[in-house]
Amino acid sequence: MTSVFIQQHATIQKGFSKDTGWVILNDVEARIKEKIERIGVPLKEWDVQINYGIKTGFNEAFIIDADTRKELLKKCPKADEIIRPI
Repeated sequence: MTSVFIQQHATIQKGFSKDTGWVILNDVEARIKEKIERIGVPLKEWDVQINYGIKTGFNEAFIIDADTRKELLKKCPKADEIIRPI
């Protein structure tokens, strides 16, 4: 059963399999994804060695200690929805 939100705002990519997975996108996002896949080169085909994941460029803004977390949550309890431990 598909949720009402997905029925109204997104498209489930057809033809997915266990190997390729599946994606829920709105029509604009789906067209962008299809274009990138059509004209782009997958990272696995690049002749480079990737030794790390995403870098923030400014860890001090994204990695906080427990005291800072508590202080932020005092000021904005909803921040708990996005602050995650690493």
